[in-house]
Amino acid sequence: MRSPKSRWLRSLRGQLTATYLAALLLTAGAAAVVITITLVWNDTTVTSRSLAAQAHWLEQGLQFDAGGQPVGVLDDHHAPWIYQGAPDDLKYRVLDASGRVLLSSEANGQPLAPAGAAFDPTHALSDMAANGQQLDVLTVPIERGGMRHFVQVARSERMNALARRALGVPALKAAVTMGIVSLLLFGGAVYITLCRTLRPLREVSEAAARIEPGNLSKRLATADLPTEIAPLVEAFNLALDRLERGYRVQQEFLAGAAHELKTPLALIRGQIEMDGTADRATLLRDVDLMARQVHQLLHLAEVSEARNYVYEATDLAAIASEVTAYLGRLADRRQVSLRVHADASGALLNADRSALFVLMKNLVENAIHHSEPGGVVTLTLDANGMQVRDEGAGIAVDDMPHLFARFWRGAARRDDGAGLGLSICREIAATHGWDLVARNAAPGAEFSLRFRPA
Repeated sequence: MRSPKSRWLRSLRGQLTATYLAALLLTAGAAAVVITITLVWNDTTVTSRSLAAQAHWLEQGLQFDAGGQPVGVLDDHHAPWIYQGAPDDLKYRVLDASGRVLLSSEANGQPLAPAGAAFDPTHALSDMAANGQQLDVLTVPIERGGMRHFVQVARSERMNALARRALGVPALKAAVTMGIVSLLLFGGAVYITLCRTLRPLREVSEAAARIEPGNLSKRLATADLPTEIAPLVEAFNLALDRLERGYRVQQEFLAGAAHELKTPLALIRGQIEMDGTADRATLLRDVDLMARQVHQLLHLAEVSEARNYVYEATDLAAIASEVTAYLGRLADRRQVSLRVHADASGALLNADRSALFVLMKNLVENAIHHSEPGGVVTLTLDANGMQVRDEGAGIAVDDMPHLFARFWRGAARRDDGAGLGLSICREIAATHGWDLVARNAAPGAEFSLRFRPA
């Protein structure tokens, strides 16, 4: 027996929630790793980007004269107190194309370059030492009025370390905290949403569990189901429709079989109870009739199961030859001629051989029984189907809808069958995917079978 935890993890709700939380956790973890690597191990990139932002901020505040020369920095971009408060840690320079300092955060400022080295604008990022501090220097070119200038910004290593500790670490902690809070909030929201979304599915499952053979007419509601689940429930309802039809057919079959067997059994019992005066020939006829009915019932049950069929390449002409040989004596006894027109010589059909034999035999036998003495039964074959025609009185209009019904016998029937022969033919044709139809011909009746792939 599975534990509640195991059942929850195997449920759709649990799997979706767990998957979402895992994805969110991995995303937050990956973001934290990227931030940590950026702040700790990729210090050069962080320094370069922060210096570039500082240089851009300074560039936006530059003031130029009519000749295009920088003459000052706006106070809100200059913020003199920042550079005055930490002159050893924060510096800036504005230089012309020749490297001459035009603006500086310090009096008499020189270009920011390593000791003993000249100003070199080709090195965007460099480092230098000044007043005992190690500085990172970024040099950025600017264009204004066709004239080229350079902006230099510098920041000390200890200022960088302070910025990382004062801003980076708290930002990382805030990101982790927000990630955890988001994980809990979104996880809870997903769980609640899934519970509400899957509640109709749970109700449908409970309704399906209550369906029994006695209430197959009930169907599952699909109104409030998610659109992804509704087709499954609709397919289940269609399966219930087929199951109900099959169940009703079986009930009708059993009722009809009981009714058909009741009469011969009553006759046999009456004959036996006549104190030795029973007619042996009558008893044998009744027993033969009941045996034929039982045989046809078993045959109908067999052909109604698709799994009993074995499909193979079947020669139509060979089957027709076997059928005419089998029914030859019956035709002679009723003075009926059998004719076969086979245009399917050598044609092979993918079908169950024994089932095709039964179908063809039943149709020909039915035609023989409905033919007048001296009449002709014609069996026509081709690669697309077959037709069985007799020269009898034809099919009454009122009888046409009942031809393939089980246990139905027409008023003009001349044999003692159980009324199952044509029902067996219909089952065999339906299982193979063939079309079997009946119509009146001139004269007599004709049954046509059109082949389609099994």
